[in-house]
Amino acid sequence: MFKRVIAFLPVLVFIACAPDISNPDVQAAVINSLTATSWTPTPITPSATPEPNTARIVEILNEIIIGSDPLSETVVAKYSVIDAQVILDVTTQQASVLKIHVDCDWVYSDNCTPESTFVILMYAFSENDKVIERIQNQIPASVQTLELVAFERMTQTASIFILWKDVWDFALGKINGNQLGSRMMRSVGMP
Repeated sequence: MFKRVIAFLPVLVFIACAPDISNPDVQAAVINSLTATSWTPTPITPSATPEPNTARIVEILNEIIIGSDPLSETVVAKYSVIDAQVILDVTTQQASVLKIHVDCDWVYSDNCTPESTFVILMYAFSENDKVIERIQNQIPASVQTLELVAFERMTQTASIFILWKDVWDFALGKINGNQLGSRMMRSVGMP
């Protein structure tokens, strides 16, 4: 509101101090042009940071994953994000991969498959619209791929790759779990 009042202040001063502009049509044209300028909204588009904050990504995801399902954590497995990295493309030197390391600690039997870890991470991204946006705000806009590095009791087991756009679409409800699951690629073994 204050910005709008300030925008009109020069017009009022100009009209008050300029007696040579006596024509009401000229005054109206000046006021209308300044009003249009001051009222034209500037589009606000969230942009990802050029400097990734991977520690914040770990915090955001762990806020959702840890403690979200006490029953599962008691009898099946506990998951936690242990690291996040933004990897640069070798040729372009632009950020291209968001790499997230997730550890699984099973309780009674080995339930820590890379696929179950992938599901937990995808549900964390899709918890609500704000989560995926908060993650996007921590990474460069050039990121194209998500790599999940699955760990079982701090031993790396496999990696799963998926397009970042597919993660976004799943988190926003534009594609379903069947579609997302069919688009992931699994790599077994140590990289």
